[in-house]
Amino acid sequence: MNVLSSIKNKFMRVPPDYEQLSARLGTFAPFDAARARIFRYRKQYGVNLGSMFCLEPWIATIIYDEYAEHNPEAEGDLVECMGQCSAEKMQAHWDTWLQRADFEHMASMGINAVRLPVGYWILGHGFAAEKYHSHAKTYNRALYYVGRIIAWADEFDIGVLVDIHALPGGQNNDSHSGATGSARLFESRKHQDLAIKCINAFAYLLAQVTNIVGLQIINEPQDHPELEAFYERALKQVRVQSLTLPVYVGDAWNLDKYTGIVKGLRSRFGFVVLDTHKYWVFRPKDKQYPVEQLIKELRETDMPELLHASDELEGNLVIGEYSSILPAISCQGTDPTVSMREFSRE
Repeated sequence: MNVLSSIKNKFMRVPPDYEQLSARLGTFAPFDAARARIFRYRKQYGVNLGSMFCLEPWIATIIYDEYAEHNPEAEGDLVECMGQCSAEKMQAHWDTWLQRADFEHMASMGINAVRLPVGYWILGHGFAAEKYHSHAKTYNRALYYVGRIIAWADEFDIGVLVDIHALPGGQNNDSHSGATGSARLFESRKHQDLAIKCINAFAYLLAQVTNIVGLQIINEPQDHPELEAFYERALKQVRVQSLTLPVYVGDAWNLDKYTGIVKGLRSRFGFVVLDTHKYWVFRPKDKQYPVEQLIKELRETDMPELLHASDELEGNLVIGEYSSILPAISCQGTDPTVSMREFSRE
């Protein structure tokens, strides 16, 4: 018996609240292993479906603008501003943010996968902490809309990577981690325990859905001394639910270091993929070079680094977020639209 089978046989159990979660998510066609392998192993060309289940003020501007005087940042801040209307307003947002026609359009463009960021709190009561705990009922219908997205994607042969974009306490200092202020996930065993519970629940819900290409267990974490141990603990829990579900982990903005770490994790936990993100607009001012120099850097530095990591991981590398938006200074003296288009084509 291998290590993965040993983990599953020792710990397999289905808590009763998981059945309630499954009912909220909805039912799907019986799992088709052959079709699932196609979704999981083919080269992914996709986009992010941002701010549907993990809101960010720079994307979901309309819903945030209504409460601008309170300056909410994380989704928890926004829901607090909504007060007793939060369930109604959030459901209206989920119901209108994306439609079936959007997936038809994506498929027509050659998109075969989407990354769906979600906050851990969408699991609702029993899985929510801090501000989300007092608003757990707000999320009673959230999983229904997650299921609808997965089903619409499946209609057009689009795979779905469910990305747990925010974990209890926040895995980084940005509001998209679900918390405003400093990251507290790695400073609290209680937060980590709840994070593992949520990861286990998501794995249970998604493992037997054919067009799920994987479960991302964390987004843009800090490169914390506890992170590698957290990955091991989380992977053990996912493997309780499924020996084959692909698991995506973040590189903590340190591609070389986590390429080595993920090589080790793959040898013990099977299908593990490293997620890296590429942005140029947020670079320090002293590195906001002219677009010609950025293109040269992309060719001579970034591409070789990505290709090396991909080779080391036997292709198990994904650029989960990528933006061709450049800082204004990089496009100085040029037409910014043309410059960014040229950069994106590289």
